[in-house]
Amino acid sequence: MKRKILNILTVAALMVFTQSCENYLETPAPSLSDAVFFSSDDAALNALAGAYDPMAWYGSMQLDDWAIGDVTSDDAEKGGENDGDQADIQALATFTANAENGVILGRWQDRYIGINRTNKLIEGITGNELISDDVRTRVIAEAKFLRAFYMFELVKVFGGVPIVTKVLSPSEYTAPRDSLDKCWAQIETDLKEAIPDLPKKSTLVDAGEVGRATWGAAKALLTKAYIFQQKWPEADKEATDIINSGEYKLDPDYGHIFTLDADNGVESVWDIQYGDFKIGGWDRDNEGTTVCIFTRGRDNGGWGFVCPTQDLYDSFEAGDPRREFTIIKDGDVLWEGTDDEEEFYIDAQNPTGYNSRKHILPVSQQGMMSEDPLNWHYIRYAEVLLWQAEARAHTGGDWQAPLKAVRSRVGLGDTPIADPLEAVYHERRVELALEAHRYWDVVRTGRGEQILGKFGYTENKKYFLIPQIEMNLNPNLEQNPYNQ
Repeated sequence: MKRKILNILTVAALMVFTQSCENYLETPAPSLSDAVFFSSDDAALNALAGAYDPMAWYGSMQLDDWAIGDVTSDDAEKGGENDGDQADIQALATFTANAENGVILGRWQDRYIGINRTNKLIEGITGNELISDDVRTRVIAEAKFLRAFYMFELVKVFGGVPIVTKVLSPSEYTAPRDSLDKCWAQIETDLKEAIPDLPKKSTLVDAGEVGRATWGAAKALLTKAYIFQQKWPEADKEATDIINSGEYKLDPDYGHIFTLDADNGVESVWDIQYGDFKIGGWDRDNEGTTVCIFTRGRDNGGWGFVCPTQDLYDSFEAGDPRREFTIIKDGDVLWEGTDDEEEFYIDAQNPTGYNSRKHILPVSQQGMMSEDPLNWHYIRYAEVLLWQAEARAHTGGDWQAPLKAVRSRVGLGDTPIADPLEAVYHERRVELALEAHRYWDVVRTGRGEQILGKFGYTENKKYFLIPQIEMNLNPNLEQNPYNQ
């Protein structure tokens, strides 16, 4: 399944859907008033597609996730032509961003658009006799999962934010921020309510359903929420449920994970969907992802961003094959022996001497308009195993078994690191390198000043500035102390 571009105007009087071309998330729908739109199961499913859409926009996983998760960490430098190329990302990486930062603005606005769409959907079909019971139940569960996802992505960047669980009237547009605890509680509530009504991945026999939220995706997001809150027993329970379900397994070939063949594969707990439908659009009008062109080296036709650091390169143990599937060195040859065989070069502007490998495709598989069809693996099964290991390292349980499973997949034996938490932290870094996790791992575990202090990080910078335009529109918002 590949997603559909659907643009729901949730505040105005009309709901507008734009056309695309394939299965569940590809079905065009007419423009109808809110009063009559939710008149059938098909209408509900089309609106659901629109609720999924913002997560895959240009300013979401395609830009801001790696811009913060990788480049703002010690795993990568920004790269590009110079410091002024994507200057907003450079400001994030040097912890000098201000409230006018465009990356942060996209994070705030796109997530609230997603939340608003889910609220419109839930209200439109709740108690609606024109929607069948089965469709209503599942669509509401998916909408709650999506609302939790959008809220999670807001909370990890900004801390406490205004909780919005209904379509707002104009008088409600200036709500103050809710506490961090209340935000986490809302995320947990939505996920717990969604889980019983979501299908297992193994039951999705219709290709048009692949990519929709599942029981495992919601359980995994709940696990991730517990990890961020340091609720270790709860995180262990949820991770264990997923592992014991038998729904997922590790791909035996680590390098295969980052190929088109592995999209929605055995290790994918939840993918953000992308595709190449030759529509020639850009930004919110595209179907593909720009991550591939951003990270491909400049001398190989890319833009040369996300340059892995020497520190990341050196963090891999001798003989760990994950390094070659994560980092490209000058002269490396990829897809050797195929028509796509390509030698990679490191351009003179590259600040580290390395390029990222995980999110690039061979030329024959690349899409139009610099947008490629490769999915973004938001949660992999390997991460679920590492969550279980981390939770048990805190509670005194068996942390070694899940860690061994991850290491055995790549032919490594027992970890050489004696301290349980340090062993887990190391494994997360090398297993998930350049998948936009590192910054959050360092900060949520209280190691920000220790690891990122040399780049200008202080604890005041744990949460980023709320965009100034939002502060101007809502005088009841309290700014984060980022620059204090």
